[in-house]
Amino acid sequence: MAQAKPWSSLAFRLALSYGGLLVLTMAIVLSVFYVQTVGVVRLRLDRQAENHLKRLMEHSAKYGEQALEHEIEQTLLDGVNTDTEILILMDPKGDPILSNAVVTPARRLSEMGVRELQVNRSGRMVTGRVAVAELPGGNLLAVGSDMQLQRDMEDLFAQAALMAALAALIMAVVGAIVFRRVVEERAADIRSTMARVAAGDLRQRIPATGPDDEFTLLNRDINTMLDRLEQLMEGIRHVSNTIAHNLRTPLTRILLTLRNAQQSTAQEQGRTLALVAQEVAELGTVFEKLLQIAEVESGASRKRFASVDLQALLVDVVEFYEPLVEDAGGVLRLDGQDLPLALGDGDLLASAVANLVDNAIKYGSAPDSEHGADVLLRAGSAHEFGADGGAWGVEILVQDQGPGADAQTLEKMTTRFYRAESDRQGYGLGLASVLAIVQLHGGRLDFSNTHPGLQARIWLPGLPPAS
Repeated sequence: MAQAKPWSSLAFRLALSYGGLLVLTMAIVLSVFYVQTVGVVRLRLDRQAENHLKRLMEHSAKYGEQALEHEIEQTLLDGVNTDTEILILMDPKGDPILSNAVVTPARRLSEMGVRELQVNRSGRMVTGRVAVAELPGGNLLAVGSDMQLQRDMEDLFAQAALMAALAALIMAVVGAIVFRRVVEERAADIRSTMARVAAGDLRQRIPATGPDDEFTLLNRDINTMLDRLEQLMEGIRHVSNTIAHNLRTPLTRILLTLRNAQQSTAQEQGRTLALVAQEVAELGTVFEKLLQIAEVESGASRKRFASVDLQALLVDVVEFYEPLVEDAGGVLRLDGQDLPLALGDGDLLASAVANLVDNAIKYGSAPDSEHGADVLLRAGSAHEFGADGGAWGVEILVQDQGPGADAQTLEKMTTRFYRAESDRQGYGLGLASVLAIVQLHGGRLDFSNTHPGLQARIWLPGLPPAS
């Protein structure tokens, strides 16, 4: 398999995009921090210059400009901040009277207050942050300090920010590559398994071990889908084989009957045509039931889903079958009231319950009983437990007093064309139809022996009561 380019990977693009957002966020934070830091340093320099200027101006006003010059000389010789301070006293024309720096280019300072000023200090050009004021005699006084500390801090901050940005960018790219590789490794199992499934091996499954992360949960969902797909394909193969087997016998019988009828009298040919018509009608019934099951399994009936009153539905089923059971000497009872509503197709649910009742009537008589089957139809609210924690709903139980069924029969009861007693009439499609209807409604169908008797159980999700 060819190696895909990094940019073609969605995981790589997403990781790189988030890395870019991280770098941008860091740049914004560093910019704010830089502006705040430089602002604090500049504010400190401004206050320091203003305070120093104010002190000298007050000294001049109190003792005179001669004392001011002496104070400036003392300040220049006190050894405090001698490497950064700027002191300039100039006459009204701009010529220096006393200073440790020279304004460059030489000129009279006309702008008062705090400002930046280019000066030559100790033979070196520096930018100073100074406070300028005019003395009563017309002389000008500039007091401040050079901005080398601020410049050094800016350079250091810029270098640190650049290194941090490069480190973040490298980490973003490396992280995107690693993230892409991890995602590709996790996705490789899915792609490999699906390729083998596409080639026809439906038994393949994706490993779903490890922590319950997104990929593990996805793998389990895909495996569940593959289980269902394999089950459906196996069902299709079974149905195809069974249909072929079940059709071969009646078609062969019909063919032989028609051939024998060629040498028969007209009266015998009439009887033969009647038998052939009956055989063809039975084949049509089989195909009709198969089509009904296929329609249910396709999910097309979900369009007709509505609120279903299960209480009324069960009463209708009992009223329909009760005369038939009583004529055979049996009893059909209904136990259940105040049932919750269900969301579904009322006709299909009635057909499913009717199939179970009909099955109980046929096979539910006690072995030593001379009268018909005693059938109990019960219903009530029930909580169904499952892998997702369970859900609230309603269960419908159909219980008879017959001999029950062995384990093999219980396992195959819903298989199409399966008949536990082949000598009885039927096509083996009734319980398969019930299973399809229950699964369409998101429910469950199971059978169990109750000793005596067999119990069929339908569980359906309940419809929450209207608020």
